[in-house]
Amino acid sequence: MDVDHIRKIDKWLGIPMCAFFTVLYKIRTLFKPSLQKPVQPKNILFVELSEMGSAILAYSVLQKTEELFPDSNIYFLIFEENKESVYITEAIPKENVLTIDCSNFSHFVFSTLSVLKKFHKIPIDTYIDMELFSRATSIISYLSGAHNRVGYYKFHMEGLYRGNFLTHRVTYNPHQHISYNFYNLVYSLIAPFEEYPKLKKHVEDIPYVPHIKSSDVAKKNIFLKLQNENSELTEDSKLVIFNPNAGILPIRAWSLEKYSELAKRLSQLENTFIVIMGVNEACKDAKIIQKEAPDRIIDLTNKTTLSEIIDLFNISDVLVTNDSGPAHFASLTPITNIVFFGPETPKLYGPLGENSHALYADFSCSPCVSAFNHRKTTCKDNQCVKAIAVDQVYDLVVKNL
Repeated sequence: MDVDHIRKIDKWLGIPMCAFFTVLYKIRTLFKPSLQKPVQPKNILFVELSEMGSAILAYSVLQKTEELFPDSNIYFLIFEENKESVYITEAIPKENVLTIDCSNFSHFVFSTLSVLKKFHKIPIDTYIDMELFSRATSIISYLSGAHNRVGYYKFHMEGLYRGNFLTHRVTYNPHQHISYNFYNLVYSLIAPFEEYPKLKKHVEDIPYVPHIKSSDVAKKNIFLKLQNENSELTEDSKLVIFNPNAGILPIRAWSLEKYSELAKRLSQLENTFIVIMGVNEACKDAKIIQKEAPDRIIDLTNKTTLSEIIDLFNISDVLVTNDSGPAHFASLTPITNIVFFGPETPKLYGPLGENSHALYADFSCSPCVSAFNHRKTTCKDNQCVKAIAVDQVYDLVVKNL
């Protein structure tokens, strides 16, 4: 399903369903007030369906959950197409990663019903909803049978209506990095029950990500894949990775003209090669950029798995990317990570790790997409990203080669 289709379904079907389950929950609690009181977490489910990068940013929070609830089992729910982002960190056993097929509406419905059966069989007692933009995950939380339902609640803020059946209502803080917002969800489980709104606590934990090293065999295999595309590549070559396509949010992308200009200048450096990565429509962008220096630019779009992307980052020098999943995958490796921000802010979604450089023009209108507008913006001309000059990026790349 494309993003516009998902948004329409989420709005026109999600709102009445959230309202219905809210009324149902209120009626049930009148007869059984204990439904509002927490239970000790034993089987904890984290839910982040659509954001691959957020699965990486949640790593330290998953570790903290194991520390706080050592006798619990931890599960993760994500879209089928994004499951590798949970596998890659090995924070959760593969058998505990549950998925929903979102390829079309009927698959979404039937796979959701199937996963709900698994929730009741386990059974899930604690549901932690990390989503900011989805009514679907809110509805699933109620249907999951979980006694503890943790998620962001808007209180008096503008934002999406997601019903009113959470047992742990946490304030979403748009001025805190999203990793800290994730910590707030987990800590709400040990906060005083009467605390309202949650979370009235300073989180001292520092978010972090693991370092993933590729084996020598894996490095050799990805290098040979590059050599098959360009035989002039040697083990001494410098590698700069481009991730130009912004997928479902093209408003985040640096212009192809600037990528092309950067590629042209970098290709003039001795023994320096550019590798273009991405999936689906990214191949069209690659063809445009590759025209600048066909002998120095390697098109690797739609030719790699996620694990191969990690291997690629482990043998390369610099990544130039929009704000997206690959920026967070890069933080798992030593590669220098140059990330463009504009419609969203690095203060909230910046990759973790010392090897990341967030480029942000800090326009008055930025950020313009958030949890309060369902990531929709009226902007058709992302000057906030276009303002990032080729010279600035070129100098930063060369400095780190």
